[in-house]
Amino acid sequence: MLANKPEGDGSALAVSVETELEAMIVRGELGPGQHINELALARRLGVSRGPVREAARALERMGLVTVILNRGAFVRELQIDEALAIYDLTAVLIGYVAGRLATTITAAQAQELQSYVTGMEAAAQEGRQDAFFDLNVTFHKRQFAFAGNAPVEAVYLAHTRKLLLLRRRSFDESPHMLQSNGEHRDVMDAILSGDADVARQVAERHARAGRARFLKAIAYREA
Repeated sequence: MLANKPEGDGSALAVSVETELEAMIVRGELGPGQHINELALARRLGVSRGPVREAARALERMGLVTVILNRGAFVRELQIDEALAIYDLTAVLIGYVAGRLATTITAAQAQELQSYVTGMEAAAQEGRQDAFFDLNVTFHKRQFAFAGNAPVEAVYLAHTRKLLLLRRRSFDESPHMLQSNGEHRDVMDAILSGDADVARQVAERHARAGRARFLKAIAYREA
């Protein structure tokens, strides 16, 4: 419940509801194609239906929700072709960022990124999928923030947010999490080597491996 956000503080309340609704979608509480019940969600969050409706519209602009006239809002069902196209774009973007960080990363930034890798290793070994997923998202987001190219960061965030509708499937098994985190260590080693070309290549390879894990998970689910 968003008890600390009074109804009078409209913008702050709308952002809080939007954040919570996005989190519910990412966690899988609201699955692809599922109707977003405005009344039930408003009661759960302790708000009126207005902020819930605003949040749904905001998430529609982000590509996470579909609003249908006279029917309401639904969690978007991301098509496989679009997901694969986004993975291809992501490979280019994270390769660029890794190459940039190879020549600009600071000791503090490197330490922060390494802490995420350590955290993901523990989460993978203990089978804590949600913790691994959250750290994985943060690990990549922080690289873009550190790279200091706002337009590239904006493109990455806008497109990869849509993958949150499906990406969690890629980490349904601990071996996949451990494999992915081994690649994270390789990316960090490449960045810290100071060789921009190598860092770019290793990061792109990680993105392609993530794409392959996603396809394998989809095939397994549909078999």
